[in-house]
Amino acid sequence: MLGCYTACFGQSCPVLPELDFDRRSDSAYMDSLLSLGRVHRQISSQLPRTSSNDTLRLEGIRFMALVFKQMRGSQRDSSFLYARQLEEQALRYHNRLYTVRAMMLQEHYIRTIKGDFSQALRINQRASELCVKLPQESSPRWQVQMNMGDIYLLLKEYEHALRSYQLSQTLLGYNTSLTPRNRKLLISQAVTQQGEVYEIRGQHDLARQQFETSLTIAQEVHSQINVAYTNERLGDFFISRHRPLEAINHFNDALAVWTKLKDRAGQAVVWARLSEAYTLVSKPELAIEFGEKAAAVARESKFIQVQQLATQSLYQAYRLANQPAQALAMYEEYSMLRDSLANLNRIEELSAVQKKYDINQVRLAADRERVIQRQQLINIRRQAEIARLRAEAEHEQLAGQTRMSQLQQRIETERLRAESQKSRLEHRAHINKLSHDIRQANLMRVVMFGGLAMLLCFLILYYRKNRLINRQKREIEELNRDLEDKVFARTVELKLANDQLRAKNREIEEALLRGQTLERKRMAADLHDSLGGLLAAIKTSMSALNPAHMAEGEQKIYHNLLNMAKEAFAEIRYLSHNLQPDELEKQGLSEALTRLVTKLNLTQKITFRLNNKELPRLGKTAEFNLYSICIELCSNILRHSEATEADILFRRFNNELNMIVKDNGCGMDPTDATGMGLHNIQARMDLIQGRYEIHSSKGEGTTFIFILPVSPNLAIA
Repeated sequence: MLGCYTACFGQSCPVLPELDFDRRSDSAYMDSLLSLGRVHRQISSQLPRTSSNDTLRLEGIRFMALVFKQMRGSQRDSSFLYARQLEEQALRYHNRLYTVRAMMLQEHYIRTIKGDFSQALRINQRASELCVKLPQESSPRWQVQMNMGDIYLLLKEYEHALRSYQLSQTLLGYNTSLTPRNRKLLISQAVTQQGEVYEIRGQHDLARQQFETSLTIAQEVHSQINVAYTNERLGDFFISRHRPLEAINHFNDALAVWTKLKDRAGQAVVWARLSEAYTLVSKPELAIEFGEKAAAVARESKFIQVQQLATQSLYQAYRLANQPAQALAMYEEYSMLRDSLANLNRIEELSAVQKKYDINQVRLAADRERVIQRQQLINIRRQAEIARLRAEAEHEQLAGQTRMSQLQQRIETERLRAESQKSRLEHRAHINKLSHDIRQANLMRVVMFGGLAMLLCFLILYYRKNRLINRQKREIEELNRDLEDKVFARTVELKLANDQLRAKNREIEEALLRGQTLERKRMAADLHDSLGGLLAAIKTSMSALNPAHMAEGEQKIYHNLLNMAKEAFAEIRYLSHNLQPDELEKQGLSEALTRLVTKLNLTQKITFRLNNKELPRLGKTAEFNLYSICIELCSNILRHSEATEADILFRRFNNELNMIVKDNGCGMDPTDATGMGLHNIQARMDLIQGRYEIHSSKGEGTTFIFILPVSPNLAIA
């Protein structure tokens, strides 16, 4: 194996193989795995620091710890040393997943080899807190629950143990980081442990069902060791039920596996069980044969429990075969072993009492920590409420300033309009006065022409008067020209003022858009940082609770609250992004809608489709309002439509751009469409000088058509 991997070594490390647990008694195979792991670590240590290379280094250390974990004797201590090294390296790389995996390796060594259950419980509690922040598909939380089940089984808290094993089985079903074969093997282990609990509680039918299910899984994945262990457990089950013939069948299946694997310890255990079973069916010759084999291996390897079981079976078999001398010898050996084991059991019972006390102390410390965390959560909530009130006050102040600016602009416009009207009235009065003077002069000239006789008398006067009239005409013409110039100049001034007003209106609209954009970004940040952080704290605090101490109804409420916190956190992230996505401002409406539809299709049951081939790049105001309308309609479709499909289409017709949003849901009566959402849509269409139509009926879906005028030479994106 090592040769084929070293031949492939270049600048990158080979993929480490999956550990074959059926070959863990093969010393050559295990040595080759250790050699491969050392070469992998040597090569990975020379690679530059990158995220993927860091993961390679961590995986190499974990592989060495797993290999040593499967060995027997003093070599198991190396597993703990590698696990400690893995934790230190994972903390240095800030890799939470491998930190938890390292803690699980240490917990197994401390609990199974050292027997320190209080320390194991503390490690499990720390690991459980870290698992809350890991994705469900890669989280090792299933292993934490499996370990907790073993600890509860030691404390004889069988109800808590059963729940932990069941939760571990459920979490394994969600985990995709394990290979399918290993996941099934671990599920088989959880099922077997549940059977152990059922048998202790006297629920024998359920226990047998669990053992048989575990055997089926082991056979499906072709795990010989699991098949052997499960057959042994079924054999013990039938022995305890006084059904030795069925037990013999399962013991023979287990013996065939251990013989194939050349595992002497496994063979000895099964031989001792077969000796007991054949004694129960009155076949002393076979019972003596298997018992002597088991006793010989047990004496050689110092398996005291197997030796005790074998001598007890041999004592009964020799009695059945009417060989009192051999029966007496076996009984004396059995009595000596029984007394020795009894002393050990008493010591273990005293140790178990001490361990139970230590574990209870760890629980009390954890409860105190939860109380402190609950108080911290209350403080965080108060701070969040204060921040919310402050944000609302700032928002109201900004809105008041905006309204005041609009009022000042309106007053200035009215003042300019009044001054213009006053000027026009003054010019009109002056013109009327001049016209009246002309009419008077004309009347006088008629009178003069009427009195021809007076013409000669008053010729000089007439001449002077005529010159005066001519001079007045010139003055009137000059006044008319001056008036026309002033009217023209005033018209130009008014036009310039109107242009300035329109420019100011555009600036106000752009300022409002910028203000709305900034406000949406601020609200999105507040949602994500404040409320999102609060929900994350709630979820973390709830996950720190130990549901094992709750009643069954309270546990259901606890899990429901935990799931609702997760859903609320996902919804906050969704809202905070959609309030003002970066794609809308940087890349335009088309890219923003593409991103929106992609996210909706990832998280919702409704299939959304987007056709934006005819969508041009529009102004910021138009794109912002069209995107907000799409957000509003998609939200309504998700909440009310009961649809399975929805479409967002863009069509270009001459000087108009149509945006069509439709679904195949339950439909609605257009005459009843009076909600606040449609009022907001109408306001947005008015702002960009567009209009919209609704086409819908009950059971036939709903179609919204938005018509927006665009320039005829606008390029299609």
